[in-house]
Amino acid sequence: MKLKINGRLYSVKKVGLLGSILGLMFSRKRNLLFHLDNKKRIIHSFFVLYSIELYFLDEKFNVVEKSVLAPFWFYMPKHKAKYLVEIPL
Repeated sequence: MKLKINGRLYSVKKVGLLGSILGLMFSRKRNLLFHLDNKKRIIHSFFVLYSIELYFLDEKFNVVEKSVLAPFWFYMPKHKAKYLVEIPL
């Protein structure tokens, strides 16, 4: 799936249930799209050995919040979002 975020075009992989549990843990770098269902969820980078950019999106794929997450850290979003995109740095 192609997604335009802040003027840049990204190729992202939409993940299902197992992918949303594992995310980028123990994996190679790739761009992931998660469905959050308009909830605030703690995002962590345990067992992810590189920093990642987090983009929280609304139902029209507009950015509502952005953050950078360091390895072995966590983040609690300030806003509810429908989707989350993780972009490895």
